[in-house]
Amino acid sequence: MSKNETGPHLPAAPKQSTAHPDSSAEELPLDLHSALRTVQEAERSARRNLGGNTALVYLLWGTTWIIGYGSLWGTQQGLLELDPPAALGVLGVALAAATLTTIVLFARSSRGVRGQSAFQGGMYGLAWALGFTVMAAMSAVIGNAVDEFWLRGLLVNSIAVLVVGLLYITGGIIFNDKAQSLLGIWLLLVTIAALVSGPDFFLAVFLFLGATGLLAGSAVEYLRTRRQRNG
Repeated sequence: MSKNETGPHLPAAPKQSTAHPDSSAEELPLDLHSALRTVQEAERSARRNLGGNTALVYLLWGTTWIIGYGSLWGTQQGLLELDPPAALGVLGVALAAATLTTIVLFARSSRGVRGQSAFQGGMYGLAWALGFTVMAAMSAVIGNAVDEFWLRGLLVNSIAVLVVGLLYITGGIIFNDKAQSLLGIWLLLVTIAALVSGPDFFLAVFLFLGATGLLAGSAVEYLRTRRQRNG
């Protein structure tokens, strides 16, 4: 080994750059915050466009429940001079009108929206239509299988509220709206309470707990939307 060969050569340590960091790196956090705000604003705008006037939808369904379940409960308690089939007809017409109006609202709010957002809005509106079509078919089967009127009403209306609750949860997931999903969970809990209460008390549960929850959701959504617009 020659005098100059003192052993294996070690790789040289990388030289430390003495240049100052690029000024764009210092601005990167600010750029990320700006991008995040842009994404959040776009998300809120898409939710408003696709979800339509959510406060109006909640108010619509809360009013529907008051009219429909109020008619049935008043008939059951002898407070209204209606026979049960007529009161059930009032509920059916109110539910059909609310469902059709909801579908129209979603269709109008998604008009002009393209891509994935248009697909989400369209499928959500279709889910409302198909969900209540299935509910109508199941109601016909239950009507033929169950003779007792109020027990039949308990089963049919529990299916209807189940559909609405699941659709609200799904809508909350699609539009990133926690309040809507929470309202859907509340309606499912109301359905459980109605089933447990039985044929004699389920109408009171739907009327006083379900309708109140929907109206409260409408008020919360209205105040939240107003605060966002003013902010």
